[in-house]
Amino acid sequence: MTVDYFHEQRDGIFTSREYLPSMVGLTSSPQANVGSVLSEGFDGNFAYRQRIGKVDLTIRGNITYSKNTILEKDEGYNVYEYQMNKGHRVDQSRGFIALGLFKDYDDIRNSPKQNLGTYQPGDIKYKDVNGDGVVDDNDQVAIGATSRPNMIYGIGASASWNGLDVNIHFQGAGKSTFCIGGNGVYPFADGGWGNVLTDVVKSSRWISADISGDPATEDVNAEYPRLTYGWNNNNYRPSTYWMRNGAYLRLKTVELGYTLPKKIVNKARLNNVRIFCIGTNLLTFSSFKLWDPELQSTNGAAYPLSKSVTLGLTVNL
Repeated sequence: MTVDYFHEQRDGIFTSREYLPSMVGLTSSPQANVGSVLSEGFDGNFAYRQRIGKVDLTIRGNITYSKNTILEKDEGYNVYEYQMNKGHRVDQSRGFIALGLFKDYDDIRNSPKQNLGTYQPGDIKYKDVNGDGVVDDNDQVAIGATSRPNMIYGIGASASWNGLDVNIHFQGAGKSTFCIGGNGVYPFADGGWGNVLTDVVKSSRWISADISGDPATEDVNAEYPRLTYGWNNNNYRPSTYWMRNGAYLRLKTVELGYTLPKKIVNKARLNNVRIFCIGTNLLTFSSFKLWDPELQSTNGAAYPLSKSVTLGLTVNL
């Protein structure tokens, strides 16, 4: 087993200078070595080998966890410290904190005003973070983690017995979040018809009792808000409502092989003959089901990893 801990502070990172007044007369932010980021975490791997009777067994694994923090960034002063990049991760996800859906107009009247677009019962209700009685861009905060996994790991095993060999490998990632969106998630967002993900149709959605005839459909905890035609400025914003967990565990490869006995292949004047079958990307375990979380896509409009099964024959003369 080997485990390494790392603690690295990088200073003088080349980045934009944003804390310059307009009186300087520059039309754009110049670049300078003014950034500083602290990265820390650990990296490790292990291997265990054991012979049990006639079976040779090997178990192996690896893991890498890394977390970074912005120590210095030349950015303009903000009255709300939580909106500064300093103190947060690189590429930190930001958005609103969702409190569910508005139940009715009384709920709207008794909640802080939302200056994000028109809204009504069944639309997303956001938290007034700064407590000024209004929900606007000043209430956007760091939410979730980053779209790039902070933890990557793998574990595998192999065994052989009387010419039969088996190899299996799992690959996984964790500490990752992302917000879903796009036309597949927002029906009629562009004002026209189009493909919609099956989950969007079959999952619970807030529906007015005047339409459904059932008050139970006015569910403030529904998975999707009130259906609208065209872009909804209030609902279609990055928030915890649309945030999903990007962690996954994938059965990356499975290989099954058989090497023919020497006494058989030598009669054919051959040295070694092995038959094998390899499966790739066969199973993925994740709480997120809409598309492959490894794609790091917000709308799923990317070509997914392919499942494959390969049959082969190796002959050594």
